[in-house]
Amino acid sequence: MRIGELAKASGVSVRALRHYDALNLLSPVRSDNGYRAFTEDDLRRVKLIRLFLSVGFRLEEIREYGPCWQGGADLNSPPHLPDTLAFYERKLHDIDAQIAGLQAVRERLRGHMRHLQAPPLS
Repeated sequence: MRIGELAKASGVSVRALRHYDALNLLSPVRSDNGYRAFTEDDLRRVKLIRLFLSVGFRLEEIREYGPCWQGGADLNSPPHLPDTLAFYERKLHDIDAQIAGLQAVRERLRGHMRHLQAPPLS
């Protein structure tokens, strides 16, 4: 299928698909006339990319993990499950660190607010 057909089938813009291709997240074949030819496997990859993005992964993280899922592998299959779980665990660790950082900022802000609301010392 051509890029426009993949865009329609996946609900992703042609621009985003070109970006994914530039990051080597997709592997279209170039036809003699230079057009990209995508397969059902590329459609599956785009859907996985969108899933990963929707739960907070960045494209760079997805690209680093890509060799584990780009070959058409089932992420839930026994050979790939440990890598998939490790990928998710790393992201959960990152999210936990972000939450801790935001909680610290919130507490500093609350402290500053309490300071501003305190009655002036006589």
